[in-house]
Amino acid sequence: MTDTITRERIRQMLGAHAFTKGLPETEIDSLAELASLREFEAGETIFEAGADADTFYLIRSGLVALDVETGRVVPRTIQQIAEGTALGWSWLLPPFVWQFAAVARSPVRTICFNASELRAHFEANPTCGYHVLAKVAEVMADRLHATRRQLVNIVG
Repeated sequence: MTDTITRERIRQMLGAHAFTKGLPETEIDSLAELASLREFEAGETIFEAGADADTFYLIRSGLVALDVETGRVVPRTIQQIAEGTALGWSWLLPPFVWQFAAVARSPVRTICFNASELRAHFEANPTCGYHVLAKVAEVMADRLHATRRQLVNIVG
């Protein structure tokens, strides 16, 4: 019974998340079957650049800094992301390695997915895959714009 309650709770959270807005209910239901919940403390590293990109996160609450090594003592924060967005897209494309580091700047709560299970789900359910990948493409574009703004600030 606990698993059913947890699964329904995850389904509700997933359905209310900004990332899934516009997805058909059947796709939200299928994604909920793959999802779990995970929390991070302030200052905790969620993932490191160069490590295996094995998880996809949807941020439910909190603030996460995306950092890049610049050869200086302190990494440069490219972007801070908060509730309602997705964290990570390196899980989607080979070689499945994180390009940035992600650090919790406050307590962070997420809905997360095992990347290999999610990719297999997309293979079996191409319509779901298409819808989620379109949303991830928006995240990728946002990250690229943030990186460009940082580069302009460094050069300018």
